[in-house]
Amino acid sequence: MRVRYEVVRWWLEDGEFVDEVLARVVDVDGLFADPVPPERERLVLRGCTVAPDELTGDFHLGVSGSQWWLLGDLVVHAELPGGDLVASACVSQLIDGGDFGTPPAYTLYKDLRETGTCRAVEGFPRSFESVWPPVTLIGCDNPGRIRPSAPVDEQGPWVGLRALDRGGRIVAHAGVALDVASMSPSAAGEGLFDVVLDQSRYGEDWTVAERPTPAARGAWRVWMEGVPAERNLWAPLSAEGRMWWNEIAAKAPRTRPTAGVHHVDGRHATDEFGLHLALSEALVGPGRFLGSVYAITGMYEEWWFVPGITLVWHEPGVAFEAMPDYFLGLLKNLRRNGVDVVLESSTEDLADRLDRCVELGAFVDRWIAGWARAQEVEPHDLLDNWHVWADLPGREEERILAGDANVMQHAEDVELQSVPTWLTVATDSPDEVTRVVEQAGLVARTPETFMRRGLFDHPAPKPPDGYSVRVMPGDVIEVVVTFDGEEAASGLIAVVGEDAVPHRIETKPAHRRRGLGSVVMGALVQEAVKAGASDGLLFATEEGLHLYRKLGWDTISDVVIAANDKGEA
Repeated sequence: MRVRYEVVRWWLEDGEFVDEVLARVVDVDGLFADPVPPERERLVLRGCTVAPDELTGDFHLGVSGSQWWLLGDLVVHAELPGGDLVASACVSQLIDGGDFGTPPAYTLYKDLRETGTCRAVEGFPRSFESVWPPVTLIGCDNPGRIRPSAPVDEQGPWVGLRALDRGGRIVAHAGVALDVASMSPSAAGEGLFDVVLDQSRYGEDWTVAERPTPAARGAWRVWMEGVPAERNLWAPLSAEGRMWWNEIAAKAPRTRPTAGVHHVDGRHATDEFGLHLALSEALVGPGRFLGSVYAITGMYEEWWFVPGITLVWHEPGVAFEAMPDYFLGLLKNLRRNGVDVVLESSTEDLADRLDRCVELGAFVDRWIAGWARAQEVEPHDLLDNWHVWADLPGREEERILAGDANVMQHAEDVELQSVPTWLTVATDSPDEVTRVVEQAGLVARTPETFMRRGLFDHPAPKPPDGYSVRVMPGDVIEVVVTFDGEEAASGLIAVVGEDAVPHRIETKPAHRRRGLGSVVMGALVQEAVKAGASDGLLFATEEGLHLYRKLGWDTISDVVIAANDKGEA
């Protein structure tokens, strides 16, 4: 009789995990399940600062940063004097941090964003435990050894199930409580038993993994037949099922692609995990692991990029229609890291947007090298954006995107940062990008303009009578225009290779409208050309835009800047 599962316990011994098989099981019933939905609770929100008509749907409630509750399907039934609200919700506890002090602070969140506070919240269950359906071990060979084990500090033991494929290879782990509720002889074979495990204490035992949801069943069943050798066996699964597939694949060794032509079957790339699995199977084959979905499409690692990869993406319109921003961001990242991406049966819009996004990213890469030198900051390249610790008033950090893809993902992340953070996006679609960043909760600042100019024929007017120009060479060239020994205008320019980036071009109010900005720019450019620069790049404010246009600078794109509004504006 084939054994599909083992009941195991793990513990830590001399820094190494040791496991013991307690019993072997033909199959398991009821493993793939969600917790039983909680009953609705009557609540009173005292002194609530959120308008009653806005309190509809799912909310989170934080209690003094120690407890975290889900108020599912919150409904307000009555409004009392003083802002008190009578409501009901399906209440479940997500995090129990224990004592939260006196008096506790209650904060309401919608989509993980703070929406308001309450003076007090009444009506919580006095104790809360998630209720999980039982698990039945069918055909268990040694039920007498299955019993709860008391954890010993951080040594364990951890308990649970592990699923096996036909060859006995471990496919996945599942956390279950080992509380035997009943036991009876099994029809699966002589000497075997069917054992019902009560899961009412699930979560109290130390378990080897989380319990799989119903969406995991299809992925587990395929892998339990053996390591997949065909592509697209994950295609019939839901997005959540594809996530579980990737979790199982993660137990395989990471495989680095080889140089050459790789073909992506894009017919089933209808969500982020499907997109990742299609790419993974193209580069390293089915049943193998390239990296987690957010590692190869986000900003965390680029370990697998090797020279000489050509990626032919078939049916790219499927992913582009399902998730245009995310897919465009992935393709941009691939190209930025040296992968030659060829789109088969592509729409002209996608090909043009990709080319333009990569081009914009290349301009940003060049600009930021000079800007960072002039600003005296160190930017960090994170695959599809630059992260800068600016340490400026109202801007401790800044994220500068290399092209206008994945804007929503970055905007949501910036909004959640705990320090004042800016998001800067060079884009040809400023209205759309502004809408996206504001939808994520950011505050749009005054837009700027990304500009470029060849430097050899740049105007260099002489200063007006009474003004003199002082040049201070160095890694960052500085020019100061003075009048009667007092500074009237100034500016910086940083030269990196053949690029020059002007910075902080300023004229004192008393000396404006005398062409001093043009004098500063001309002197800076002359010195930059001497230092080897031939091309200029800059971000122009609204105030400086007229000057740069007069000097012959051309627009590359618009620049949208937004902040999470957690500091001085």
